[in-house]
Amino acid sequence: MDISAPSFNGSQKKIFELGQKRLEKFASLFARVLIRDDPESIHDARVASRRLQQILRVLFPKPAPKKCRRLVRTLRRARRALGDCRNFDVMRELIQERIDAASNPVVRDAWDQLKVHLQEKHKRELIRARGELSQCDIVDFVNRTQTLLGSLASPEEIDPILTKSIARALEEWTEAVGGAKQSQAPEQIHALRIAVKRLRYRIELLAELGDSSAKVQVKTLRTLQDQLGRWHDHHVLMQLAGKFLGRSDFLFTHPDLSRALLVEMERERRRNDTAVGNILKSTEKIRDAWAGAESKVPQDAAT
Repeated sequence: MDISAPSFNGSQKKIFELGQKRLEKFASLFARVLIRDDPESIHDARVASRRLQQILRVLFPKPAPKKCRRLVRTLRRARRALGDCRNFDVMRELIQERIDAASNPVVRDAWDQLKVHLQEKHKRELIRARGELSQCDIVDFVNRTQTLLGSLASPEEIDPILTKSIARALEEWTEAVGGAKQSQAPEQIHALRIAVKRLRYRIELLAELGDSSAKVQVKTLRTLQDQLGRWHDHHVLMQLAGKFLGRSDFLFTHPDLSRALLVEMERERRRNDTAVGNILKSTEKIRDAWAGAESKVPQDAAT
């Protein structure tokens, strides 16, 4: 089913075409992860789901119609189904880096034991995720999404809607910055990470619709998002290592490896604490620069 844009004008037509493009991207990656055990495809499928969701959120703001809410729920389920698979893929890469860098054979063995454990969990998780994804009728999802996008035959321009959406995301981001500054607990840093993603993807829409000045903000947020992503990956690594050490059979039979892994976890924790401090400094600089700058995106978003 292929729907052409119904008499849209200006940015309406552009965002319709962008929605179609993102839908096609998500659908193709959805099918690929059902067939191939490819870490990059799993990651890209999750990103594609977020980008498509942001378009739906912008075009159909709260209170969104029921048809839109159903589509968003499907995208969230797909993303969450693949979440642990993505985590395990990243963890294997991080652990391999530590194995390669370790000069102590006991430390290498400790990391290797965790890697083997996660590889087995990854296999089971991928089977579970594919079972959950198979319950989604992707053809029906595509048809319903195209129908919803095609219902946007309205004389209104999309610019005011997008500006208001960015304003909401900017407000949420500012609140998240304040929360993370007050408390550097993992929950607050994670909330900041989510707020950065939402703000970036919405400003990204503005850039893709032709606003060249928005590209600077997108680049800034992408860098911040990468920093927060690394923090998150290391935080997850420590959580998984902690659960692994919590198994009585391993602690009892490998006390030497357990001690080595505990020392490594403490090093990871210190690195992540330092990373959080640097992230907050970067975030506050961005916030202050945007508050005082004459750049278009922050000023439009603040109105």
